[in-house]
Amino acid sequence: MKNNVIIAALMLTTLSMSAASCSSNNANNVPKNTSTGTMAKTEVDNITTLAAAEVIFQKGKLIEVAFLSVKGGKEKQLNEEYFPKVMPIVTEYGGKPLLTIGVQHAWSEEIKPQMVVFFEWPSAAKKEAFEKDKRFKEVKKIRDDALSFLKLSFFEVEQDLPVQLDKSKFYEVYGMSMDKENGHLMQKYFEKAGPICVNDYSVDFALSMKPVPVSISGSEHYVPQTFGLAIWPSADANAKYFGSKEYAEIKHFKEDALERMDAWQGSVILKQ
Repeated sequence: MKNNVIIAALMLTTLSMSAASCSSNNANNVPKNTSTGTMAKTEVDNITTLAAAEVIFQKGKLIEVAFLSVKGGKEKQLNEEYFPKVMPIVTEYGGKPLLTIGVQHAWSEEIKPQMVVFFEWPSAAKKEAFEKDKRFKEVKKIRDDALSFLKLSFFEVEQDLPVQLDKSKFYEVYGMSMDKENGHLMQKYFEKAGPICVNDYSVDFALSMKPVPVSISGSEHYVPQTFGLAIWPSADANAKYFGSKEYAEIKHFKEDALERMDAWQGSVILKQ
């Protein structure tokens, strides 16, 4: 397990890192009660992560993030019709799934998925070539019919980052974009919030990424200024921090700094 204090220090060096301090379901421009309720029961076997201790997000790779929801009764269609046909093509282009999170709470006005799925591709060029492959275009129809929601994002990491996989932990995926005039205040927020989150709440700031342009015909992407993942010991720890006096005293820095914030909370889905 990486040292959280070292990670927190590294996160202070850039705006994208500093934004990863502690995302909140009470941020500016985010509805205060947008919970999706209980975790989605849809667990699509072919995109869930193997029961490994960790996955590595590698520098130089393209990271695709898919926000998706499956229509009721269409799980079998994905598992037995779509994935057996598409995965050999994905593998041919060097793609592979990394991490899947079942969403319990979606703090976003427009993106409220059942799952957030992280994929790795060798490059943007490989992903674009895959999308143009006639074989994929044919089987894509099966996927599109089975999904009720799909939104894509594309990112890269600045260094190799190991992410721990633990079903007992509470995972918080976030996307943030800074206000043009007040974005610098996020740094002030993190200077105060970082030590509290790390030392008092044992938060692992596991992942921070920056967006990468990818051209896919007919697809509108979610492009925040910074995107990442914080791992909390539990949902209770997350709620305790955001309900604390310490957070109440500093949250104005973050709220003033943000133009937009989205967050999705839940647990890692692992194959048994």
